[in-house]
Amino acid sequence: MKQIGISLSILAMAVSGYSQGQVNFNNRVVGVVVAPIYGVNPTSPFRMQHGNATTNQGTIDYTGHPLLAGTGFTAALFAGANGSPSDGFTLFGNAAAPNGIGFRSGATAGFVANTAGSIPIPASLVPADGSIVSFQVRAWDNLGGTVGTWAAAMALPTTARGASDTFNLNLAVSPPGPVANLVGLTSFNIAPVPEPGVIALGVLGLGALLLRRRK
Repeated sequence: MKQIGISLSILAMAVSGYSQGQVNFNNRVVGVVVAPIYGVNPTSPFRMQHGNATTNQGTIDYTGHPLLAGTGFTAALFAGANGSPSDGFTLFGNAAAPNGIGFRSGATAGFVANTAGSIPIPASLVPADGSIVSFQVRAWDNLGGTVGTWAAAMALPTTARGASDTFNLNLAVSPPGPVANLVGLTSFNIAPVPEPGVIALGVLGLGALLLRRRK
């Protein structure tokens, strides 16, 4: 009986481990998801776009937007209950990359350099039936490693940052608990937030143009 009890305890622990669900934080899985992330367009630095490129079965023109590359940029995965607002999403990482990961370079620029493995999703977030969880990928210029978190990037309006459209995944919560890929993720670019003074000047300029046309 004692051996049976030990065996049941081990089984319960295993099921509990699987019940978290696992997510593969990777925006390039051939045949599954290909969603490169783009940088600031120098000729239109405040332009923010979402959706896959015209060169990637999409409709968005990212001409002039370089692909993010190297450790100077960070991407992080956020998740929340299905239907909840994205500003309430929670950051998810693992021990090897708690706050996010950098990007590949060269021919694979635009894609995250995920060498940290899959990310566990807490069971508290996953519905009892293992159904829908909402996700969002966010990226920012870490300014040479000095901006280490999304919260820090948000506190600096001039720091280029951006976020994907939210998308949903159906997570398995029972063995064998396969790792979920980011199916539904689409491309986006990062950009700084214009300062209020710049916005005000733009509004004044537009108003002056409209008045001039009326004359």
